[in-house]
Amino acid sequence: MLFSMTGFGAAKRPLRDKVLTIEIKSVNSKSVDIRIRSPFNLREKENSLRKEVAETAIRGKIDVTLELSSENSISLGLVNEELLKSYIYTLKPIAKEAEIDTSGILSSLLRIPEVLSSGNNEIDDNDWSVILATLDDALDRFQNYKQEEGTAIENDLIKCVSIIEDCLERVKDFESDRIDRIRERIGSSLDDFMPAESIDKNRFEQELIYYIEKIDFSEEKSRLAQHCKYFREVIEIDEISKGRTLNFISQEMGREINTLGAKAYHSDIQKLIVMMKDELEKIKEQTANIV
Repeated sequence: MLFSMTGFGAAKRPLRDKVLTIEIKSVNSKSVDIRIRSPFNLREKENSLRKEVAETAIRGKIDVTLELSSENSISLGLVNEELLKSYIYTLKPIAKEAEIDTSGILSSLLRIPEVLSSGNNEIDDNDWSVILATLDDALDRFQNYKQEEGTAIENDLIKCVSIIEDCLERVKDFESDRIDRIRERIGSSLDDFMPAESIDKNRFEQELIYYIEKIDFSEEKSRLAQHCKYFREVIEIDEISKGRTLNFISQEMGREINTLGAKAYHSDIQKLIVMMKDELEKIKEQTANIV
């Protein structure tokens, strides 16, 4: 089972005769990056909040928004007049000098969390219990969303790996013809440079065998098949975080596919290599979206 890094979850609960809403959104990131916007003064509680979110999300750029609203969903808040005036007095001269339109400056400033506060933003134990319960509900929905997205990604990945495996199997159909063509091409080139009677047939066969051994790709085929098998096995592992491992495996698959292409010397095999590379690019794009 796979989990996407992209997710969304929201939950609501009554708090202080109002409605507390917690929304969690995430997008791709190499590590965990959590940003919290809240009308409350979290102080020592923020680390606990971050820890709980990080344990569930594991990876991704995550925005957590806590909001208080009335029953009709209107956000409640008090304006920090001194801070608002400070912003306006600072920004207006700069905007005037730069000839920037300031008609929308007020609405923009009111979106700053410190400017629009919720009055008494200190939280007690009861408030914290409600916040945690709401957060748990939001995280459950958040995780379910990521799992649904992960299932779709898993289906795509398995399809891509299956196509690579099928192409690898089809390479066998051209291997004998590949060797015959190489033999004919080398023999023809040799005939262009020297008369046939001057060619040592035994030496020619020895050199030909040596050359064919150098471009043999049996090991590459075997390793690629093993990488595909391991890729499938990792997908089935009962763990949440598998994106990095799958990405590493896809890099190894790419190395073997590139070597196969370098040693192919056959147009039909090259076409299969191109198909494999195309599917591998899809795999790399998808593994970048996995936790």
